[in-house]
Amino acid sequence: MKGDAVLVELCERLPVLAGEYGLYMVPAVPEDQPGRANVDGEVMTVDEFCGLARAAGARVLFHCTTTFDADDFLADAFPEDGDLDALPEPQTASARAIERVRRRARRHDGQIEGVQLCAVLDGVAVFWSRLAPWVPSLLDDAEKALEEKNDAVEQIRTSQVKDEQAEITRISRLLQDDPSFREAKDYRAQRRAADRLVPQPDEQDYEANRIRMRAIHEAVSAIEEAADAIFSEYMTKLPDLADELLASGALDGAQTIPARKIHLKDFLRKRSGGYTPPVDLITLMMELPQLRKPSSAAALPAARQTHETLFPMEQG
Repeated sequence: MKGDAVLVELCERLPVLAGEYGLYMVPAVPEDQPGRANVDGEVMTVDEFCGLARAAGARVLFHCTTTFDADDFLADAFPEDGDLDALPEPQTASARAIERVRRRARRHDGQIEGVQLCAVLDGVAVFWSRLAPWVPSLLDDAEKALEEKNDAVEQIRTSQVKDEQAEITRISRLLQDDPSFREAKDYRAQRRAADRLVPQPDEQDYEANRIRMRAIHEAVSAIEEAADAIFSEYMTKLPDLADELLASGALDGAQTIPARKIHLKDFLRKRSGGYTPPVDLITLMMELPQLRKPSSAAALPAARQTHETLFPMEQG
């Protein structure tokens, strides 16, 4: 016996000490509930337990014998699968492990799996129990098989998530690369563009519809982020953009503010790759000297200019 010298000596003296005081040693201590103690059948034989009960003055020996029910055991061990009939053929390691547990459990169906005795000794209910040798190993096999099955399920789920995200990314990229989707101004326009690029699945195909909707939302968010980044940069170089616009000739012939705004929006949309410019950017650019309306005479309709030329006294 190894351990602390004091405890080793105590364990060696206990049987002698108990004998000197006329006490019977019970290899159990009440723990879970007051007035109850459990004795492992591996520690005390059934003969020793019955001898203890008689020596302590017990008048009644309670007993219970349980038989093994394979169906109940399998249902408890694998609650998601019931009797496991719905499992696929044992092609994976987890399925083979479950099949081994199934076969072992069936072989023991109806056999005695455990015996429990109880005697009340000085007001304490002392329980003695013994399991069949095959029960602990069967429980261990079932636990290991369930762990393997859970691992396999998690691997499948992880793979499905990766495949799903790959499909979402594919659809999202397709939408982001389409000018009509990028230029869509509201939800309805986005849906029309999406329906053209990625036809809506059957209503009953919930997963496909869910993936498609996630892809649309992802594409919209990506487009908004990209547009914010592009036009935030544009805000830092407004004069350069105005010069570039004038040099392109896009404003040639545009003599009114609405017309110049239209050309400006079109210029910014094309330059940014199809993203719709924000109103603030348009407003700030239209205030630049380069983009202001030409002279009032040039901006007036031809009929008005002729009239003012014929009647100069009305000017001013």
